[in-house]
Amino acid sequence: MYRLPRPNMAVNDPRVSQGDLTRRYRMWNTWDIASTESPEHIVEWIAEVARSARRGRLKNLVLSCHGSSGYLQLGQGFSADNIHLFNQLNGLVDKVWLPNCRVARGHRGGVFCAAMAMGIGGYVVAPTETQCDPVRDLPYDMMTSFEGLVLCFGPEGDIVWRGRNPSSYVEGGACVPVPN
Repeated sequence: MYRLPRPNMAVNDPRVSQGDLTRRYRMWNTWDIASTESPEHIVEWIAEVARSARRGRLKNLVLSCHGSSGYLQLGQGFSADNIHLFNQLNGLVDKVWLPNCRVARGHRGGVFCAAMAMGIGGYVVAPTETQCDPVRDLPYDMMTSFEGLVLCFGPEGDIVWRGRNPSSYVEGGACVPVPN
C-alpha cells in the first residue's frame, strides 16, 4: 500500500462491490457517489473540493470504479467522448490514481490516460491488467498496490515511468496469482 499525502480526495462508485462489501478509499475528502452521477457534476465537484483545499489544489485524487481500456465506470461513465472534462482540473490536481481494471491497456487506454494527464496538467497512474484488490474500506490516506504492469502518464501525455508487480487473474470469482 501507498500513503498518499494530503490534501487528497477519493471518489468511490458503489458498483465496486462483492455482496454487502464495497471497495472504498478514504481520504481527506471522500465522496461516495451514485451510479447516476453525471460526468460533468463529478468533475465540477472535484474542482470545488480542490479549490477549498490548502493551497487551492489536491495532491492526490483516487477514482475508484470498474474500468476497461479507456473507460471508467464512474457514475454515468468517462470515455474518450468526455475525457476533455478533466481539463477543468488543470492546476487543481497533481496526481490521479486509477485503481481500476485495465484502464491503461492498449492504444485506447494509453490515449485516454494521456488525455487525462494533459487535461489536469499532472500525472495519472493506471494499470493495464485486471485488479484483484480485496473489497473493503481502506485505511485513511492509503492507496492499494496494483497488479501487473502499471503506467504513469506525465503532463505532456508521455509515459514517465512504468513498473511491474505480480499479476493476478479472476477464476470462478476468485483472484488467482499468475505463476512466475
